[in-house]
Amino acid sequence: MIFPQNKKTAPNRNWANGQQPYQLLKSSKFRSQFQKETLDTMRARLTDYLSAHGVELRREASRLKGKCPMHDDKNPSFAVFGSNHEWCGCFPCGFKGDVFAASQWLGRSSNFPMAVRDVATTLGVYVPNSAERHFTLPNTAPQRPIRQPAPPFTLCDADQKKVHDARLAFSTAFDAGAEIIDQIAKSLGFDRETLRLASLGSSGLGLADNWLCYAYPQGLKWRNPVPTAKHRFRWIVGKALAPWRMEWVKPDTHTIYLTEGESDCMALLASGLEDDGSATCVASPGTSFSREWASLFVGKRVVICFDTDPPGRKATANIAGILKGYAAEILAWKGDSSHE
Repeated sequence: MIFPQNKKTAPNRNWANGQQPYQLLKSSKFRSQFQKETLDTMRARLTDYLSAHGVELRREASRLKGKCPMHDDKNPSFAVFGSNHEWCGCFPCGFKGDVFAASQWLGRSSNFPMAVRDVATTLGVYVPNSAERHFTLPNTAPQRPIRQPAPPFTLCDADQKKVHDARLAFSTAFDAGAEIIDQIAKSLGFDRETLRLASLGSSGLGLADNWLCYAYPQGLKWRNPVPTAKHRFRWIVGKALAPWRMEWVKPDTHTIYLTEGESDCMALLASGLEDDGSATCVASPGTSFSREWASLFVGKRVVICFDTDPPGRKATANIAGILKGYAAEILAWKGDSSHE
């Protein structure tokens, strides 16, 4: 806790310089400065305060979980808990406290009275200004700078040129009826029309290192032509910032078919799933799926078309959990016209 609640946990310091001990938090002076009902109201709105400062939370059982705002949190380790979700904490940071402790932890205040003012301002709560007292409580909260959001990922000019050249190489070879296009179509089991459809848009097909690659708006993924190769794919530049062909999802798109890899997506294109205009086929780069993509599927009917092997089933369950609360309906593809 930021403020120990008893003498045993309070640090042994000399208060001769006019500083007030932690026990002042429980004194009548303190209670007269801020009414208990006002403080309890603000404590109960901890989630609103965190949301106002950019902390996104998702429910997991009885807790709310999210990425910690104070360190580079790959897997959400920040939690809000308690009977009324009035407590929060981050285990890696060693922090636990209520909304007022969170204000100090985030660096928005340096003592309890300032924290009360900060929380009240953020939540729009009126705090009576009677019995103003000017004193400073010792600040034991770690003073960390607020972590700024990472700048958006972009490719440098040289890498953008690689993506452009790969797209141009495929388009030129396709228009010229080059033999390499027929070889690719044969190896994947598709006809030229399927390759043409898959090559359209900001996500499409390219040629690099004399073979097929999948072009993303911010990346280029090369496919190894040797089926038995140890490494089937490698990223030449960049990465996937969204599923492949995600730009084809429009406001009037009813159903999104999400496949495990780009070639499976092309197979669905070949089957004619997009012919009536109500559905769009997109691909996750393998079994990986970012939580940041969930907002792209809001209000859509999502059919997860992953392999039925153990990794595919595990990924399907994981994606269904991520999309819960975003997608209107989530189904798992059985491999035919029915779903489960």
